[in-house]
Amino acid sequence: MKLEWMGAYRDIVGDFYRSANGYSQICKTELFGEKVRFSPYEVQIMEHVLEYADEHRNMKWYAERLGLSQATYSKYVRKLVEKGLLEKYHTEGNRKDIILMVSPLGREEYARYAADMKETVFRELFDLLDSVSPEELEAVKKVFAVWGRWHRENREQPQPGPVSLVRVEPGSKK
Repeated sequence: MKLEWMGAYRDIVGDFYRSANGYSQICKTELFGEKVRFSPYEVQIMEHVLEYADEHRNMKWYAERLGLSQATYSKYVRKLVEKGLLEKYHTEGNRKDIILMVSPLGREEYARYAADMKETVFRELFDLLDSVSPEELEAVKKVFAVWGRWHRENREQPQPGPVSLVRVEPGSKK
């Protein structure tokens, strides 16, 4: 059956799915790092902590920004701390909000990762994006924002625990 409801966008939707599915297959695999191995999920966390370090954001903010549950985010932060790539802090008078900083080792590993990825993976994409107008680039950003928002809004919700069912007999009042 042809999926005509997608019209001219079928190939684009297919490419989105292939990209998301491919990424989901590798996102937890430790593919990077010279001294310490780390995964694409862990790279995203380090990138955000590096980018917003001066703002002293808390872990909840980062988890929301990345579209991860707080539990998943905490799990990866714990791994990054154990590997020596992140360090945890809190502000004076507020021990509740954990502030993250990339460690010197994390900065070193991330710098090596970024240089390699820029040339081996992202060069073709960046060259293509350099060829589009600022208006077209805004449209591309909006497409990804819509796609990301749809995924965040439709994340699987926790299901209630197991229940026991009691059959209601025909004619009974309950």
